[in-house]
Amino acid sequence: MKRILSGSLTHLAPSALMRLLSATATSGVLELVTDEGSFRMEIDHGWTAVPPADQLDAASRVLTCSEGAFRFEPGDVSPIEGPSLSLGAFADAVRSGLRDLESGHLADVEVDRLVAGEITEISQSATLPNIHLLPAEPPANPLEDLLEGLADHAPHELLFAQVGVVAPDPRLWRGAVENAWRRRGWEVRLIGRDDEIGAADLDMLVVHQAAGVSRRGQEAAWLELIRRAREAAPPLPVVWAAPLGDPAWVHELVAAGVSFLLPVPPGDGGEVQSRFVDDLTIVVDRQLRALRPVSRPLLPAAVTELVDALLHEADSEQVVGVLLQLASGHFLRAAVLVVEETAIRCRAGFGYPLAPRTQALPRGLGIVERVVRSGQPTIGVDPGSGSTQRLARVLGLDELPSATAVIPLGVGASVTGILVADREGEALRDLSELVVLAGRLGGVALRS
Repeated sequence: MKRILSGSLTHLAPSALMRLLSATATSGVLELVTDEGSFRMEIDHGWTAVPPADQLDAASRVLTCSEGAFRFEPGDVSPIEGPSLSLGAFADAVRSGLRDLESGHLADVEVDRLVAGEITEISQSATLPNIHLLPAEPPANPLEDLLEGLADHAPHELLFAQVGVVAPDPRLWRGAVENAWRRRGWEVRLIGRDDEIGAADLDMLVVHQAAGVSRRGQEAAWLELIRRAREAAPPLPVVWAAPLGDPAWVHELVAAGVSFLLPVPPGDGGEVQSRFVDDLTIVVDRQLRALRPVSRPLLPAAVTELVDALLHEADSEQVVGVLLQLASGHFLRAAVLVVEETAIRCRAGFGYPLAPRTQALPRGLGIVERVVRSGQPTIGVDPGSGSTQRLARVLGLDELPSATAVIPLGVGASVTGILVADREGEALRDLSELVVLAGRLGGVALRS
């Protein structure tokens, strides 16, 4: 990375910019230009020299501006001589008006940020908090039992995608398919062709007609089912799995509004049937993903370019470390959880007593699924709820404080993980900048 990167401080405030450069352990020259003046700092692997006392007031005015521009030119710089501190600690000092630097309390600033013990390093000069990386392989233990208590006593704490299924022969849907889809966070709802769809609170509709099922004389009723699904509020996508040998009938299905046509196999067992179920699962997954609201890009192009350029040679574990170091500026403990097809798995964290044997949650827990499906953070939880207690156990705790944040990781509708974090009961700070950066970093760190 040798090109000059620039952008607006309106999109990335100086404190967030400094934390990002500190966490990525980069080197180069950063220049800030604002109405309050300009400020230049040389950065050596995420560290910088403490400004002279006579420059602190000017530096404080520039670094607290929310309007202006930044320009970062990566490259080697001269070794720092004299007092120095990480840019993350510099950002903390800016929050206090640089009083810590002026009064000579530099050591106190750094001690609060650095944790002794096992550490992960991005480079020789960049020290992260006490980050624990859990095994990359998913756990083998079954997770269904974790949902049983909530399903019986607090079903409102569960959130499953509701897949309505109209099937003249429902045998395929009772048992293996129903259980496999539940592990994905989908609930199969067997309904009749003539049932009221609008009141069923469905997310999508699957019509399954096995080979040999006759529709003769009932074409109008099946087309009416599709129209009712498409006229629901919001409209339901319809997957039609049935024999497709009649082109005229296929045309009518398309015209009525079917979202996807999938031919059924001629038999009802063996490898052919298994492959059909796999294909249908893939199609349903795509349709459900398409239902998630696609948010506008959270980061402007210039800031996205900066993030991607800083991380272009980093592997997944390094980016997770960068994300957690950024989180350490806002929280006393945090953990990254990966969203998988059949589980929510803890990947890394600091502050929480993470344990590999209890590192996964089943899909369907409302506290997590709402963030995954909406792409919006949850700030504040109910410590006494069953789903929150299950999340706490994965982090090694008996209970999470109410002031806990659950932040989506990823870009737009592609939520690939979540960041769970708190300040051990203290009130949370403004998280708007972190939410923006965490979304982008999570998309890089957890991409497959």
